[in-house]
Amino acid sequence: MHGVCAPPTDLRGPGCDPPRRSEGPQAFVATLASMIRPARARAIRRLPLAVALAAGLAGALAGCAPSGVEPSPTTSAPSETPAPPPEFFPEGTAEENLPYFEYVLDGFAAGVEPVEGRPVVDAVAAAGFDRAAMQVSFDRTQTNLVADSIFVSVRIGADCLLGQVVAADRSVSAMTAPAVGPEQSLCLIGNTRPIDW
Repeated sequence: MHGVCAPPTDLRGPGCDPPRRSEGPQAFVATLASMIRPARARAIRRLPLAVALAAGLAGALAGCAPSGVEPSPTTSAPSETPAPPPEFFPEGTAEENLPYFEYVLDGFAAGVEPVEGRPVVDAVAAAGFDRAAMQVSFDRTQTNLVADSIFVSVRIGADCLLGQVVAADRSVSAMTAPAVGPEQSLCLIGNTRPIDW
């Protein structure tokens, strides 16, 4: 009977000769048993080692995790302070008062008053502008349709503050322009509504 040898590393390569059946059934079984017992012994010896390695690795990983560390509280960013409203300059120029004029019209548009000449003029006058220096467009067109926009102006010296409030979406636009006319006393050209209230 041949001696026991290690199995080949490559199943397709050369190795030790398998036990020959010609040597008898008992010898064949004994040879197989002698090959299986060392392999089982090696597997049994390796099992505690594998368990120990796994336990050690788990302990090492647990040791790497921070213990007792609490997340730092997050601080919310301070809210921005709203910008102060523009300043009104009673003795200022049209250019200096443009931001305040637009601010007044924006405030009117944000309200619920109808987009008509009278409430627009009243809002501008209540903000400090001279009613006698204002002009305003009509609420209706020459064909008796509701006007798409209301135009309002304030003359300050030789210049004008011009404002528009759109009826559909209550959007506002404002600008300055030189006064026109023979005496440079007009800001809106054409027929305008008398401010007689």
